[in-house]
Amino acid sequence: MPVHRGAIVLLACLVGFACDDDADETECDRAGSLVGEREPAAHESGEDEGECEEAGEFGPPTGATCREGSTLTYENFAVSFMTEYCTSCHASTLTGDARQGAPLYHDFDSRNGILAVADHVDWKAAAGPDATNELMPTGSGPVPTDAERQQLGEWLACELAAMQ
Repeated sequence: MPVHRGAIVLLACLVGFACDDDADETECDRAGSLVGEREPAAHESGEDEGECEEAGEFGPPTGATCREGSTLTYENFAVSFMTEYCTSCHASTLTGDARQGAPLYHDFDSRNGILAVADHVDWKAAAGPDATNELMPTGSGPVPTDAERQQLGEWLACELAAMQ
């Protein structure tokens, strides 16, 4: 059964691959990690779901690492962090204008949703020894402290290390 190119590109976008408009499915490269090269891929709100494009400005990778003995978990850190600062725009239940410009498939109301775009979270909102990124959140809502951004970087690094 033939597979539609748009379905392959959409799947590549969903799992974190960076594609340009002219790429076929064999030309996609894996998006960077917390310490890797920046190759952001995202779907803009309202964009055709079959195409990947870079979305917005990204800061540098933070170089965050998983501190030995870290006690940060999804349950005791990420849920409250994301609820406080992110899910008013980045939630799987939001569509259209309710997302306030947040890219599709950047949904932070689940562990898997966050980790699917962990590099983007790092480049927009986390902190580590190499950088403190303060591009998110935008708007007039609450803003994380530098210490909370450090914890976000650490939590992401620990989660990604555990996946390897």
